[in-house]
Amino acid sequence: MASLRKINFEIIKNNNGKFCIKVNNKLLKTPKENLVELPNFSLAKILLQDYKSKIKSKDVNIVSAIKITNTAIDKIKPQNSYYIDEITNNLNNDVLCYFSSSPEELVNIQNKEWLPLIHYMKSSYDIDLTYTSNLFAINQKTESLSKLKNILKEENIFRLSAFYTLSQITKSIIIPLALVNNKISAKKAFENSNLEELYQISKWGKDEEAFNRLNTIKVDIRNIKKYYDSV
Repeated sequence: MASLRKINFEIIKNNNGKFCIKVNNKLLKTPKENLVELPNFSLAKILLQDYKSKIKSKDVNIVSAIKITNTAIDKIKPQNSYYIDEITNNLNNDVLCYFSSSPEELVNIQNKEWLPLIHYMKSSYDIDLTYTSNLFAINQKTESLSKLKNILKEENIFRLSAFYTLSQITKSIIIPLALVNNKISAKKAFENSNLEELYQISKWGKDEEAFNRLNTIKVDIRNIKKYYDSV
């Protein structure tokens, strides 16, 4: 790959009031050849920094501002309803709705950390959630799913893409919703989405590979929140 010195980047504002990035005087496009048009300068800066960091480190992280943006433009924009439905239906599999039955110490931690977020869904969005401590799958109420869908419809494609990515790495819809609305911090979002694994580490010690994977998730959550807030 060419060195950073040989690649020129420029952020420009087009006639539509959108922000674009030029790479060596060529407008940046997605893998599907769609023009990358961004709603504001802040998001353009984040995307530009991501491109520069990839050139410097040849980083191939699964989560990046580049991939969130490409997903927004190439996938979510033409299939908005499909992605809203997918996110909504994943509420049935939300990690926060499946409590452990033992050990008691872990159950107590889950009650302390997860129940306030379940109650938050009710108090802030009037969404009643079913949760369980057995192995049977949950089907949330149709009314609850409908209310969540209406919330997601208010998001633009870039925020929806960030939210979608958060839901994938946290295995939750509740956690991303609380995070993007500043109910919890990125640190808490990470801890709540990996609560059982972190509990096991506290008891039996850390495995180096698992520790590195968890650390990557922690950084990803923080960066996605920054992306979401910039839109």
